[in-house]
Amino acid sequence: MELTRESFEKEVAMFKGSFKEDAFSLAEKSLTLQKKGNIGIINFDQFQEKANKLSTPNMMRFFELCLQVEEDKTIEALIIISRKPSIFIAGADIAEIKRLARGEATTDSLIKLQGVFTFLESLPIPTIAAIHGACMGGGTELVLACDYRIASDGPETKIALPEVLLGVLPGWGGTQRMPRLIGLEKSLDLILTGKTLDGRRAKKIGLVDKVSPVEFLEEKAMAWAEELAKTKQKRTYETHIKDRLLESIPGGKWVIFDQAKKMVMKQTNGNYPAPLKIIEVLRKTYGGDLDNGLKIEAKAFTDLVVTSESQCLLGIFYLQEKVKKDKGVEGKIFGKEIKRAGVVGAGVMGGGIAQLFVAKGTRVRMKDIQWDAVAKGYKAAHKIFKKMVEKRRMKPSEFANAMERIEGTIDYSGFSHLDLVVEAVVESLEVKKKIFAELGEKVSVDTILATNTSSLSITEIAKAVKDPKRVVGMHFFNPVDKMPLVEIIRGEATSDEAVATVFQYAKKLGKTPIVVKDAPGFVVNRILGPYLNEAVYLLLEGVSPTRLDRVMETFGMPMGPITLLDEVGLDVAAKVSHVLFEAYGERMKPPKAIEFVAKEGRLGKKSGKGIYLHQDGKRTEDSELLTKIGVKAGKEVSDEEIKKRLVFVMINEAARILDEGLVRDVSDIDIGMIFGTGFAPFRGGLLRYADSLGAQVIVSELDIYNRTHGTRFQPCEYLQQLSVQDKKFYQA
Repeated sequence: MELTRESFEKEVAMFKGSFKEDAFSLAEKSLTLQKKGNIGIINFDQFQEKANKLSTPNMMRFFELCLQVEEDKTIEALIIISRKPSIFIAGADIAEIKRLARGEATTDSLIKLQGVFTFLESLPIPTIAAIHGACMGGGTELVLACDYRIASDGPETKIALPEVLLGVLPGWGGTQRMPRLIGLEKSLDLILTGKTLDGRRAKKIGLVDKVSPVEFLEEKAMAWAEELAKTKQKRTYETHIKDRLLESIPGGKWVIFDQAKKMVMKQTNGNYPAPLKIIEVLRKTYGGDLDNGLKIEAKAFTDLVVTSESQCLLGIFYLQEKVKKDKGVEGKIFGKEIKRAGVVGAGVMGGGIAQLFVAKGTRVRMKDIQWDAVAKGYKAAHKIFKKMVEKRRMKPSEFANAMERIEGTIDYSGFSHLDLVVEAVVESLEVKKKIFAELGEKVSVDTILATNTSSLSITEIAKAVKDPKRVVGMHFFNPVDKMPLVEIIRGEATSDEAVATVFQYAKKLGKTPIVVKDAPGFVVNRILGPYLNEAVYLLLEGVSPTRLDRVMETFGMPMGPITLLDEVGLDVAAKVSHVLFEAYGERMKPPKAIEFVAKEGRLGKKSGKGIYLHQDGKRTEDSELLTKIGVKAGKEVSDEEIKKRLVFVMINEAARILDEGLVRDVSDIDIGMIFGTGFAPFRGGLLRYADSLGAQVIVSELDIYNRTHGTRFQPCEYLQQLSVQDKKFYQA
């Protein structure tokens, strides 16, 4: 099954039958071999594409070039380099992984492709990977098969094995070669998390041997290759000191595996099979024969890729790719470039927005009404940057330069030449309208004006400005530096250019944007509203806060609903629930307990007490509070009913949003819930999950709850239509 010189033509013929006729001719244009003296260079430059990918045709072409290198006795060292400006190799071709997921490829075919890297590793001359840009998945597996690695120090260089994030494991030797290179513990940390390393951090753990300035990378690689050509020095792997100690202690390495499994179970509740399979594969193969290990790895990959979890995670990947290509609007409208931005409101949120803008290269003017408030904004930005320095993701000098790009002010000086201003003050319509009226007079006629409101009407806010076309919602989620979603809200008068500009800019900031029409709560908060309300209704029925949280964390949410209420703040939750109740009536009526707890000064984690007590980093239930808000022991509610009541009200509200045409596509709901709330990714999103159950099941359960618990469970007309027509959300 291994690829050899003798079997090469036969295997190429076999693979050619599965691909378009021009795929292999394109591969010939994408990978080329050149010689500089006695040094061979394989150039990777995917023809007419922005990214290099390891498709099967490219892998076969790479193998062909390796054969040529082996045959040419004048080549005494080999360099592999990318000619793309910011990508080394982005990884395997995801379309081919999708083919595997459909069962259209076998373990045997994967093993044959593994043989390409095995052949590279066996070349009799030293091989060097010169890495600049994204080196992901299969790209990292390729460089692991080289003898040596040199990486650039540029911010574009990112090295990782992120396959676990797609519900699979590295399938071209990553689980086998990485532990041989950097040891078991470090490898588990990287493979189980998909963690990304820059050149310096990769050098620190031994994943690369040298780091070079970007502009000298090829020159340094050439000098090193010429040196190695003289010595003919191939890499030999030595057992790491820590690993030797582990192996000298009876059962030592099994302790590492057991600790890794405990960590995975704690973080995932066992909902993701890939990390558990990774541990299983390494248990079977660590310290053993490479060829046997590769076979076990390939079998594990093909087992995982057909699981529902992997297919859901692949679906999310495609949603993200779709966003990357999206402009936020139809037609030939393009957004303007944002070079200078302003932030009005310098609290934690405003400071977080300013930090994000500056981190991505935009100078920021941050305004509040008092210098003390401006100082708080600086403090919020300073705190985020300081953590980046502590984690060695930023140099102290870069930290200082970044903070200098935030300019503080208590008036509108300097605002006249800004491209974008984001307002992030208190959630009050009157206050926001006053600020927008002032901004309309102080900024250029071309400045885009955005509000970070989480629930208020963009259309109403825009009425304070003479030209409402340039007013748009840009709703960041807290904490700004960590939460990936941005809701772009289009008011009644908002122009396509304003939407396209902030959509494009959100992507530049590294965020995942969705476009939403103006309606109270937009998408995420509107769907979360009934979910959080229902959690409190269940609490009042006698279900403990801890149990409510446990059920939903087991379901796959990053935190339970009661913890979420305390994290958000009961005062904020009470305000948002009031806005939603006013807009949507009885189905959004919040339990009185939410407002009662807020009025008691129990604001959540920030005040040390909410529904839980928060002390010394621990949270505990408060039986006194539960008595105060009228919790009574009622009939026993099963975990299954808890889950259904909490999830089905979200599905019902999402169906209403679709029916009202508030989003451009059904996938926007799933993007919003996954990246805005952390909704269980392995389930593919809220509406993918609904489709897996079927509308008939959901409507039937909602009908039961409607009769027993009230009209908040009344299935909406759109959901009932899906049920009657036996359709899915993604087919309607």
